[in-house]
Amino acid sequence: MGSIIDLLALLDGWDYREISGTAIVQPNVINEVFVEKVIGWVVFAVYDATDAFANINVSMPPETFPVVATNLADLAGVGLTIPLSTSMILTAFNFTGLPSDSSGFGNAVFNLPYPLPLKKENTVHISFTLDPGTTQTSAIVNYVVVFAQIYRPKEFQQSLKDLFNPKKLPAIF
Repeated sequence: MGSIIDLLALLDGWDYREISGTAIVQPNVINEVFVEKVIGWVVFAVYDATDAFANINVSMPPETFPVVATNLADLAGVGLTIPLSTSMILTAFNFTGLPSDSSGFGNAVFNLPYPLPLKKENTVHISFTLDPGTTQTSAIVNYVVVFAQIYRPKEFQQSLKDLFNPKKLPAIF
């Protein structure tokens, strides 16, 4: 048997949720684009930017560390240009002027074989910044984040209990 993610199609009380947008980022300015308590999982995320040092940061305070924190230059530096099942994948990297010019275009995809669980009591923060190393006064970031979000926890819990109750399973023969 797989994980709870493999059972979501059989459960009630949840749905997919997509957040997307565009942010203008500047050095030393935190652009928080999402702050909300989300019960569920991060299923997918992608962002593109016009600066190699545009940084994505996903955190869940009071945790003292970010769940995701990287920029396009860091991904290129460690060679994440091929699909690795547990990481952010750099799918485009066109910053030919580095290190003297950080402008260009890059794209990264956060693609996990099993979605990232979010702690039910923590608020999710998604922000973008321009890290040291940038040569620009601003950059454009486009992003999409998809959650599998539990909207009705009691209904979700009950459908999960029902799934494992042989008396409530539908007859298949």
